[in-house]
Amino acid sequence: MVMLALFLAACTDHDKHGAITLYVLHEVDGTSLVMDNLNYANEAGNPYLVNEVQWFISNLELENCNGDCIRLMETWYIDTNIPGSQSIGISDVPLGSYRTIRFTFGLNDADNQSGVFNNPPESNMFWPDELGGGYHYMKLNGKYQTSDSLLAPLAIHLGRGQNAELTEFYDNSFVVELPIELDVYEGKDYPVGIIMNINKWFRDPYIYDFNTFGSAIMQNQEAQSILKANGNGVFQAITHFKMESLLKTGTELLQKAAPQPHFMTWENIKKRIESIKERL
Repeated sequence: MVMLALFLAACTDHDKHGAITLYVLHEVDGTSLVMDNLNYANEAGNPYLVNEVQWFISNLELENCNGDCIRLMETWYIDTNIPGSQSIGISDVPLGSYRTIRFTFGLNDADNQSGVFNNPPESNMFWPDELGGGYHYMKLNGKYQTSDSLLAPLAIHLGRGQNAELTEFYDNSFVVELPIELDVYEGKDYPVGIIMNINKWFRDPYIYDFNTFGSAIMQNQEAQSILKANGNGVFQAITHFKMESLLKTGTELLQKAAPQPHFMTWENIKKRIESIKERL
């Protein structure tokens, strides 16, 4: 669902509009996330693999150079099993200069109400009513290698927290603010990337050890609190000029290095883009 809320702003022209396309990218320390790859390790030294990431962004907005905001959408569900869910186009963005993109990771208490989503895949994110109800903020599923060198299920399921007696519940969502340099001009569509670095969930300010917290954490508020604290460092925004430069450089390299037919596959393009990102 996309809802535009336009506010008067001195550095925004509401009479004319451009467009943006938002992309979500999942990475592990600068390289694209590859599913079912046990080559990853967190700061605690736990080898792990990821087989799916499903999560909500809500209350997403842009802030212009005067500090005024436009609301882009209320809720966005992202699912690595659904490629089409990882990008979304938004038209009628007022022309102007934007310096911050802001969103809630997950759903805040006011929005996180059971029954809001009646259809899958969003409805499959339900959080049990006995644990406070509402929906998961994120399901990051995979496996990790234990200290005994065995593979155990990994379920980083973030959502509403609760005390041991199930008498108090806690809002574990949080607001993410990311700097951007985005100038929207009439008749143009600008790409904006939101990057989630998986490893940063487990790094700073707290080292998160899978052997300490085990395979499932839905009823572990200590684990939820640590991941919430780490979450503000997980995300990064890439705006149009960086992405355009990235794609241009990657295309030039591919033209030089790929004379044979069928070489310019999407997987090869992604690998070469990743190899040059650090230079931009």
